[in-house]
Amino acid sequence: MNRFITIAIDGGAGVGKSTLAKLICSRKNYLYIETGNFYRAIAYLMLEMKIKPESVAEQLSPDFVKFHSKISSKGFELFIGDTNCIELDLRSADINKCVSDYAAQPALRKFLLDFQRKQVTIAEETGFGGIVMEGRDIGSKILPNADLKFFLSADFETRMMRRDHDGESDEIVTRDLKDSKRSTSPLLKTDDAIEIDTGKLTKEEVFEMVNTELEKII
Repeated sequence: MNRFITIAIDGGAGVGKSTLAKLICSRKNYLYIETGNFYRAIAYLMLEMKIKPESVAEQLSPDFVKFHSKISSKGFELFIGDTNCIELDLRSADINKCVSDYAAQPALRKFLLDFQRKQVTIAEETGFGGIVMEGRDIGSKILPNADLKFFLSADFETRMMRRDHDGESDEIVTRDLKDSKRSTSPLLKTDDAIEIDTGKLTKEEVFEMVNTELEKII
């Protein structure tokens, strides 16, 4: 029986985390989890209710933030109550601007920790061959024992070009600085992570580098 594989992908905005994760999952029958959407969904909810980041801890209860997930033909789907987060504009300029401030709150990161880890069990129980989770603290906090860890980087110009191509307005330097300097689960490269500079590589070249490492353990 093939072993279940866990892959952690970390890095700043625009380095190609989502592109790589989706490519791996499409070719390996692994479940793709973009943890940034968890924080974006909460930021969306808090903005709607006019709750500032520093006050978010007071709102974090299972009765108020009713997170749950579903595996469908579309893959992983995140819900808040009855609302499918795919229906929400989680990548708006307003959310891009404030999501790091919400994500920096220790209470919020603690609130989401078990839920994020639980997706590994769900992926295994629903017949996936592995899981690829991408974000900013996957290798260091969410999946510290992942089978493979990758930390992606790229030059500023490439990252901005990618964000523009995706139609997003994002102060990536400011976001990365906030995420790197926060006290709880900061953005960082773990000692056991493989760093890949995606700036001068095609997505296929990046995938092949990852696949080479993957073939060593499966």
